[in-house]
Amino acid sequence: MSESTSAAPPSDGTAPAPRLARGSLSVTDAIAISVSLLAPGLAMFLNVAGVSVVAGASTPLAFLLGGVACLALAFVVVGFTRRMASAGYAYSYASRSLGKRAGFLAGWLYAFGFVCFTPMLMAGVAYLLVDLLQVGAGWWFPFFLTGMVLLVALSVVRVKVTTQAQIAVAVATVALILVVDVVVTVKGGTAGHTVQPFTFDHTLKGGFSGVFYGIILGITSYIGFETAADFGEETANPRKAVPVAIITTVVFAIVLYVWTTYALDIGVGTHDNGAAFAAEPSALKAVATRYVGGWLGNLLELGALLSAFFACVGCVIAVSRTLFSMGREGVLPSWLGRTHPRFRTPANATVAVAALATVLAVIVGFGMAQKAFGGAAFTVFYFFATLGTLAVILVYIGLCFGGAVFFKRTHERYNALAHLVVPVAGAALFAAALYGSVYPVPAFPLNYTPYLTLLWLVLGVAVIAALKARNPAAIERIGSILGEEGGGTAADELDAVADAQTAAATKE
Repeated sequence: MSESTSAAPPSDGTAPAPRLARGSLSVTDAIAISVSLLAPGLAMFLNVAGVSVVAGASTPLAFLLGGVACLALAFVVVGFTRRMASAGYAYSYASRSLGKRAGFLAGWLYAFGFVCFTPMLMAGVAYLLVDLLQVGAGWWFPFFLTGMVLLVALSVVRVKVTTQAQIAVAVATVALILVVDVVVTVKGGTAGHTVQPFTFDHTLKGGFSGVFYGIILGITSYIGFETAADFGEETANPRKAVPVAIITTVVFAIVLYVWTTYALDIGVGTHDNGAAFAAEPSALKAVATRYVGGWLGNLLELGALLSAFFACVGCVIAVSRTLFSMGREGVLPSWLGRTHPRFRTPANATVAVAALATVLAVIVGFGMAQKAFGGAAFTVFYFFATLGTLAVILVYIGLCFGGAVFFKRTHERYNALAHLVVPVAGAALFAAALYGSVYPVPAFPLNYTPYLTLLWLVLGVAVIAALKARNPAAIERIGSILGEEGGGTAADELDAVADAQTAAATKE
């Protein structure tokens, strides 16, 4: 095993590259950040409506397939994290497996996706706050701006400061959701239990394509499970803590999402292929009110609001580290690779993301708002949810193939089923979601999202071509700065030593 305690020096060789705060996060912190970015309260409160409008009564199947794809990706990411730790995991892992240019494009798309999720999540906060306070819909933007100011403050302060609040919100919201799940499951919903929600025959649009399109927002609900990998440099014992956080988060999400969407499905009723289910702006609130009481529906809405806000904080924290990593290596402006002198967080990247997110929200919220989507805030929410997810799905597909290549090259105990079939199966499911985003053609303005994603990808190719011509040394630095690195048996030996030390400490 080799360790690098400092980054590769800049081109002038005069100073070491900036560092994030090493070992400042525990495994609990890593799980909290990942779960908070999942925002289970928001996912079940708002995302379900976007899936059910096409997947209908088969909505649980869309969430199940999205979860299986993410579980396959989790295996790939864990394989990487056991050998290297880095800020901006997608960027670093893709560069080490598929090459430096692919690494740049992965970071380029991943950062774009999470930049999109920032206005999406804050628009969700604004929408829910307007609904809770029963004020005019026009208040969504003042609430959006206020949230952004608070977000920047919390993101620049050391990450650990926000984790306790994240844990509290996540635990409370999940507990409330589980109350609904248990009550509806015990009562059997409107007409008893059924396997219809897990078939392709009960969609509202297009059978297979209805489920595949539904997978997009289904995957949106899972995005963030792997966020702990972005904190490899800041997490204590990252090769053990990060894999635990990733697997724990994705398994938790699959169980919660599939059970909850099933409970909501039968709670509203699967008749007419789930038309009544799709008609509910928030089936979670409606079912909670019907089966338990209005007080629970209101508490769930408050929990969704807080979940969305902390998810937005986690989102900015995650993407700022990708930008920080790329700026530190010189493939993006170097000022993005600078940290706050006191908190040692990527403050410049954080402010840049927040500012860009606000501009994007203005463009869509005031220029493309659709009443069919529920107004300006909801249009911002669904537009950027779709756009960001398409970009991240491309990264996920690349990482799945990259994992297959990386395992073949580095794993001494190579297993075709685990190291080839699993990653390829995950890539296939993500590709199905991409297909569903193009056919059938979605409504305006969502119909623009595949083309905007493609445009961003092409722009990234142009940027890396320009870098090659003007600054070839920057390309050579892509993926070169890691918090810890070890390959092959080195990682296994490190884990064996750690396990032996833990056992000895226990005996004592």
